[in-house]
Amino acid sequence: MDTLSFDWSAKYGHFLRAEATVNALSYPMPPRTAVLGLLGAILGLEKDALAVDLAETRVAVSGPMPRRFWHRVKIRKDPPAALSREVKRTQRGAERPTPEKATLLNQEWLLAPRYRVHVAWPDQPDRFDELAGRIRDRRWHFTPCMGLSELLCDVEFISRQHAVALPVGRHLVQGICSASEVRVLAEEEVAVHLMRMPRHVSAERVFQHASYYLEHRGQPFPVDTQAAWRVGNWTGLFL
Repeated sequence: MDTLSFDWSAKYGHFLRAEATVNALSYPMPPRTAVLGLLGAILGLEKDALAVDLAETRVAVSGPMPRRFWHRVKIRKDPPAALSREVKRTQRGAERPTPEKATLLNQEWLLAPRYRVHVAWPDQPDRFDELAGRIRDRRWHFTPCMGLSELLCDVEFISRQHAVALPVGRHLVQGICSASEVRVLAEEEVAVHLMRMPRHVSAERVFQHASYYLEHRGQPFPVDTQAAWRVGNWTGLFL
């Protein structure tokens, strides 16, 4: 299986948790839907493409959980007053304009996130070639970001290699692993977390979630699985 590998990094990042309400919590790692959104932005696809064109795209994400901090965001609610249809040349602005009402929202941001992403798109080789060429030549259709459109990021081409399916058994894997496809083997040196994150989104913006394992420092951890792949020196699972 032909696979594209690249690094996805930024100064700040934010991936809104589905269950977040007043406090905008962030996932520590990008969900599969966020990676598909990045690919769609690079290719210039519409939002509905995530549920149609990109539905069968296979992605893998690895890297340490970045540090997190709270940032207060100002959300403007009142639009500015409409201008008059006629404005005189000598007319001045209001001396005491109406104060703008705004809402301050706390958001959890990621500090210096950096992830290694592997992508396979076996059912659309032409579109996959275009994606690899755009990332290699740094030709984005829309400017890539790290979750929020204000959080600009960098996408660095690493390699294009062949992924090899590994036999059933024990493997040291890196990155996010689907909990339904692995059985974690306990070891004292690793700290494995279980987390639910979005996996699929429909054209109506309805998300489906799945449970995943990940090691918070990005270290390899042992699992028993029949879904492991190897790409270069990386071993893990595609989501």
